[in-house]
Amino acid sequence: MSFDSILDWLNLNPEWFLLGVFLTAFSESLAIIGLIMPGAFLMFALMVMAGNQDFSLQAVLIWSFFGAVLGDAVSFYFGRTFKDRIPSFWPFNRNPQWLQQGQSFFDQHGGKSIFVGRFVGPVRPIIPMIAGMLAMPSGKFLAVNIISAVGWAICYVIPGYIIGAAMRLNISLPENFKTVFFTTIILLCGFIALAVWVYQNLHPDRSIYRYMKKLFTSNDTLESIWHKLSAPRQDDPSFPLPSLLTLLTCLTLFLGWVFWVDYASHPLFTDTTLLSLAKQLHSESAQTWLVALTMLGDPNLLYFCAGLFSLYLVIKRQYSVIILIAAVTGLSYVLVTVLKEAFELTRPEVLVTPFPGHSFPSGHTVGATVYFGLIASFMAQEVVTHRRWPLYLGAVILAFLVGISRVLLGVHWFSDVICGLLLGALIVSLARLIYSPFNQHSLTMKRYDLWLPIALAAGYAGYYWLEFENQLQRYIWLDFVTS
Repeated sequence: MSFDSILDWLNLNPEWFLLGVFLTAFSESLAIIGLIMPGAFLMFALMVMAGNQDFSLQAVLIWSFFGAVLGDAVSFYFGRTFKDRIPSFWPFNRNPQWLQQGQSFFDQHGGKSIFVGRFVGPVRPIIPMIAGMLAMPSGKFLAVNIISAVGWAICYVIPGYIIGAAMRLNISLPENFKTVFFTTIILLCGFIALAVWVYQNLHPDRSIYRYMKKLFTSNDTLESIWHKLSAPRQDDPSFPLPSLLTLLTCLTLFLGWVFWVDYASHPLFTDTTLLSLAKQLHSESAQTWLVALTMLGDPNLLYFCAGLFSLYLVIKRQYSVIILIAAVTGLSYVLVTVLKEAFELTRPEVLVTPFPGHSFPSGHTVGATVYFGLIASFMAQEVVTHRRWPLYLGAVILAFLVGISRVLLGVHWFSDVICGLLLGALIVSLARLIYSPFNQHSLTMKRYDLWLPIALAAGYAGYYWLEFENQLQRYIWLDFVTS
């Protein structure tokens, strides 16, 4: 049976479509089947069909996610069970270089290879099996497997789904959309790759750190700054070089973006392009998910969580961190207010009841970036360096989802969100740099501190239960009323 016939059959039998998505995601993640199966092509074709036939996006995402998680899990336990016998199995006995490439990739990237490998075609189906063969801890594998599957599902599902939906709705993409889209993707990937490379070389035993230390210690004033900003902790007395470089980078990008928005005609081309797509793809089911995401950045919720965290810090007698949180909260509010009043940019006009205040920058995005960024940075300082990336990645994903939800809900332009992300990252890096001389004690949670995550979870659940319906009513679009 050819792939075309499979797609035709699923098109005629839509009740089996979601199972087909699950089996495809599952099969392409399996160690042997995934090597010979053009899973990426089939998944893309299925997603185009899903968008064209108006299947539920959240259902497609969920079935894809579970298929990918289960496929990698089976490959992992296959590798753990058979270990040394695998090189004698077909097709590895005829292509031993596949295992060699997979093991070399795993040796180079360690636990990160599970995440990175999911997006790298040649080694994608092999890495989980290699991890099992090398006795990677099951808990660690499962955690990275789940996190990577979330990103994989989003990256594989949404582009094809949007194309299918555009075909169904007969959407004509704005002029130069493809050029802008692919240029943005290339620049974003390049920036991420550069950031990862730089971060990997900022440890005290790496070249960039040693060079910067030599540069600072060559001058008495700079040497004094180096020692004053170095953390006094016995377990990690290093200079906060990542925070300093992040601060300088974000400050440069932030100022450049602000000047560009001020110079260019508002709204920007990217702003109107994304709003045009959001209008045409808008639906009630998407609205529900977007409101749930945007509520993660609601000020009232963030203030409540900051208060709970401050109570925890009072119990721990970490008064310097409490002062830092209060200062960061005040600084965020002041900067957002000043920028909004200084630029006076109007919001998109798509809601029945327009939001008050100006558009630039997105306050929700700033708040989410600061809150999740600080939480991730405080948690990261208590783990070894090479295990910090999932925390930072999680914070970036959450902040980005809050920001993009503001665009898709029609309350902000894309340029507002970019400014919010940069401003939030700038504030977090500044806070970490200032806090470094006071970073004397560990914030590691003990067993009796579990009340904090329980209280935070209860706070989130209670806020959603009380406010979700009210929030839905705030984001009703004009076309829902007039259609």
